[in-house]
Amino acid sequence: MKNNIYFTNLTKKRINTADFKKIYRKILLGWDLSVVFAGPKLMRSLNKKYRGKDKVANVLSFLLEAAPSGRGEIFLNSNERKLPYLFTHACLHLLGYMHQKDKDAERMERKEAEILQILK
Repeated sequence: MKNNIYFTNLTKKRINTADFKKIYRKILLGWDLSVVFAGPKLMRSLNKKYRGKDKVANVLSFLLEAAPSGRGEIFLNSNERKLPYLFTHACLHLLGYMHQKDKDAERMERKEAEILQILK
């Protein structure tokens, strides 16, 4: 069984990963997950390459292997303020949550709020 979360910080900012580990254990336990903290330049480059959008992304998630014992990679823009929220959002995308339709967005927002309660 997979059960690993790995962190790579490509910035000079110091980032406490404790909240990310709590969220991971709550919703992606059993996954191999790579989390990369990156600066705006890399986030823009990745967003352009993989999404065709020439702007800085706040978070990007990549599903490498589907659930139940999945593998994924999440890139977080280290300049963002609400990194645990963005991490939760990306994790839910890996699990198949989307937000193009209002109904789906509401469902995803409720799930995000529920998960983030563990940090209070």
